Amino acid sequence: MFTSKRDLPSPTASKPTNVRYVMILLATLVAVLLYLDRICLSTAAVAVMEDLKIDRPTLDWLLGAFFWTYALGQLPAGWLSDRLGARWMLATYVVLWSLSTGLMGLVFLLPPAYWLLAMFALRAATGLFEAGAYPTAASIVRRWVPLERRGIASSVIAVGGRVGGALTPILTINLMLWWTFGNDFWTLADDARASASSWRPVMILYGLAGIAIAAIFVLYFRDWPDRHPKVNDAEVDLIRRADPRPNAVVKGSYAPPIVEMISSFPMWMNCFVQFSANLAWAFLVTSMPMYLGEVHGASQKSQGWLQSLPLFAGIFGLLMGGMFTDFFTKSLGLRWGRSVTMCASRVIVGLAFVGCLMVDNPLAAALCLTLVGFATDLGTGAVWAYGQDVGGKHVGSVVGWGNMWGNFGAALSPVLLGIIVRRFAEPEDGWRAAFLALALLQILAAAAALGVNASRPLRAENH
Repeated sequence: MFTSKRDLPSPTASKPTNVRYVMILLATLVAVLLYLDRICLSTAAVAVMEDLKIDRPTLDWLLGAFFWTYALGQLPAGWLSDRLGARWMLATYVVLWSLSTGLMGLVFLLPPAYWLLAMFALRAATGLFEAGAYPTAASIVRRWVPLERRGIASSVIAVGGRVGGALTPILTINLMLWWTFGNDFWTLADDARASASSWRPVMILYGLAGIAIAAIFVLYFRDWPDRHPKVNDAEVDLIRRADPRPNAVVKGSYAPPIVEMISSFPMWMNCFVQFSANLAWAFLVTSMPMYLGEVHGASQKSQGWLQSLPLFAGIFGLLMGGMFTDFFTKSLGLRWGRSVTMCASRVIVGLAFVGCLMVDNPLAAALCLTLVGFATDLGTGAVWAYGQDVGGKHVGSVVGWGNMWGNFGAALSPVLLGIIVRRFAEPEDGWRAAFLALALLQILAAAAALGVNASRPLRAENH
């Protein structure tokens, strides 16, 4: 155990302090910002295309650029957080991705020939620096939350992401409209359109907000319970005694368990589940506004509200999924407690995409996609908890490995779906084919989820 840098309260203190909840709240606040910066560009896509003079295929690659670097950065970012601690690493990540987002609003200061190159570089940088957020958050849960509450704690943090994601389309569209129309904003018609350049100040504002949140995180967060000045012995004991495989509390970490992850069948099944889930879910945050406009004729303003519905529903999915996986783990054990929840979520998502084939108006389509958002997040708590169950002191690395494969799916989503859609003369036919392909992929992922086994740690000596 670490030697504390301050005098702990008297051992006679029997009531645990509640600092662990504040630490989870801070991680949740970071998750809100994470999705704010992740989704804002897709919401402003039409304005960005007009302002930068780019076509739809180029936009698809620009939106996907975030996820390629986000995927590739997962493992190294998670390893750095395991080794150097969450406090300074997560704050550094937040500052860097916020700067990348904010600077997108300033690319017009460059010669026009460099606009697109700068946008790709900054969008890729945003993905790279955001890569460390969730692996680091997983290590925060491992260090600060007892075993039996990790599913719900993981879900609460992920809820922060969905709150940020749900608010982003509404906030971004309305900020763009306000920048365009000023005081006339309050009386705008539903079909009002923001100016081509209105996305720029919104990006700058989001970047400044991120720097402020990083400062708050550094001020209040500590890497270990026994290093926080507000934590007593009883809370430290509560956090650690509930895990039959004690938390690793040695300083730093060894190299990530690459060989063990590559040779683990349950890990590959988990990775396939994440790949399939993210490929489908990324549609909600990249191409959904385009779909609503092309197929159902939704206005720009209503696109923002409709895109928010699946992300708001994800909040309830996350909370229910965390409770479900904790309940099933208690009643069925780790082997089935995690995999059953993952499997059920994939089946529901597949059925929801089939439902999209049967509707003919934007609200009905958005409601089907709302079920996609809800059901996807129903399995998120189990996915996170799996990495915490098997990762030991390498939680950041293990969660990062799974997230890497998941975000390869997200990176492919706008490009792959765009290719499918453009193979058909009518956008409606193209989107029907794309949704059918997504539905079939989710059924395969449901079968893979049955092969996930959280009762087998990657390295026995870590537990």
